[in-house]
Amino acid sequence: MGTAATALIASALVALATTTTRAEDQCTGVTDDGRRFAACFDPGNRLSLTVGTDGIGGQIALRHLIRFEDDPDLVWKMEHTLLDATHAGFTDRFSGVLYRGRYLRHARDGHLVLPLFGDARKIFLPFDIGALTEVGTVHWQPDATATIGVIKTAALVDLARSRNFRSLLAVGPVARWEVSLDRHPIAIAEHTVAPFTAGLLVFKVESASGLSWGQLRVEAGTAWHGRTGWKPDINSQATIERIVLAMNDHPISLVAGVHHDSLTQETIVRIGIRIAIVQHPDQRVTLDPLNR
Repeated sequence: MGTAATALIASALVALATTTTRAEDQCTGVTDDGRRFAACFDPGNRLSLTVGTDGIGGQIALRHLIRFEDDPDLVWKMEHTLLDATHAGFTDRFSGVLYRGRYLRHARDGHLVLPLFGDARKIFLPFDIGALTEVGTVHWQPDATATIGVIKTAALVDLARSRNFRSLLAVGPVARWEVSLDRHPIAIAEHTVAPFTAGLLVFKVESASGLSWGQLRVEAGTAWHGRTGWKPDINSQATIERIVLAMNDHPISLVAGVHHDSLTQETIVRIGIRIAIVQHPDQRVTLDPLNR
C-alpha cells in the first residue's frame, strides 16, 4: 500500500510540475464591490496548524533569499522549519523536529570562484550546490523505544537550478546520528550512525500562485546499529498540498501524504486540513488600490 500511495503522489507531483504558471498580475483578486484579496500565497512563510488522520500538529516555516551587491547573479535560497511536530492522541504517538534547514546556492551561469595558487579561478557547474541540516528529531510510540535524531546533514546537488523556490531536484550523500532510548528506566539502548553511507533524493514543485505544492523525499543506504551492526535503511515520504479556501487572507488547505520506514516496517498514510494561523503576505499581492 505504501508503494502504491507513494507512486500516486509522485504522479501528482509530476502533473503539478507541468502545469501552466499564472501571471503575477493575477495574484490580487477584486470583488464586485471593489475590495481586494490575495490570490497568491507563500507556503514557505507561515505558522500553521494541521489536523489529520495521523493526529494534530503544527510548524513554523520560514524562507528567504540572500543576495549580494557585488554579484547580482548569485543568490542563496534559505529554507527553515522550526518545531514541526505531530501528536496522535488516539495511539499516543509523537514525532517532530526541532530544526530543519535547507540551503542552496544558485548562480545564474552556474559557477564557483575558488582561489587557486593565489589567483581566483571560476569553475562552471551544471548544477547548484547546497546542504541540508536536521537537529533534534524525535519519534515516540507506546511499548517501543524512543528515537532521538541528534543530527543529520547532507551535501546537495540541485539539478533543477531554479532561482526561486518553485522547483527542486536535489541529490546527495547523507550522514546522521541517532540514539534509541529505553523509557523505563531512561537509558541509552542503541546508537545508530550513518557516516555518509546513505543517499538522499528530494523532488519538490510549487505552482506560481503558491496554491499547490508537493514534495517527494527518499533516503536510502546503510547504517551501523550498536546491537545489530550494518543494516539497510530506506525512508521515503511524499506530501502534496492544495489551498482550497482563505479566510481574511489566511489559507486553509487539504494535505495528503504517505511515509514509509523500512526499519519499523511501518507505512503511514495521512489526510488532513492545514490552517495558516499566521501567513506572511506574498510580495506580488497588492491589497492597497493606491499601490500598483
